[in-house]
Amino acid sequence: MTPIIREARAGDRSALIRLMGALNDFETEIEENRADASAAAEHFAWVEGQIEAQGGVMLVAEAQGRVAGFICYTFEEDPGAFVRPEYRRHAMIWDISVDEASRGQGIGQLLLNAAETHAKASGIGEIRLYVLEGNARAQRIYREAGYRNYERLMSKRL
Repeated sequence: MTPIIREARAGDRSALIRLMGALNDFETEIEENRADASAAAEHFAWVEGQIEAQGGVMLVAEAQGRVAGFICYTFEEDPGAFVRPEYRRHAMIWDISVDEASRGQGIGQLLLNAAETHAKASGIGEIRLYVLEGNARAQRIYREAGYRNYERLMSKRL
């Protein structure tokens, strides 16, 4: 059965925080500076605030009456003259998570496609996302969906 992609509702909050926590725990295995599931509610509230302040969407994949995954993005604009004006406004995906039992069923791809469709309908011509350097699986999925490296953020622990 194909999941239904829809905008998140207030009743989804606990499922979304659970999925955010699973994403946090997954990322702690890749990058030591990542917060674990205990920070999920705080991060979720931050994302909600960003969506409210900047515009954007939180979409869920509902399968068999339960939230199986989500994606959220905001609308942003590059500052200054280093990017041509027609390319400054874009969507930024902040988080995407699919519950473990639903992985490998194309739900992440459905969520990406839905976000792209929603963003395009809002007049956005580009969508960006961050992915941890050590998350090879996500990088592969994004490349297969047509994403490419745009910038590289480098860090050095002191």
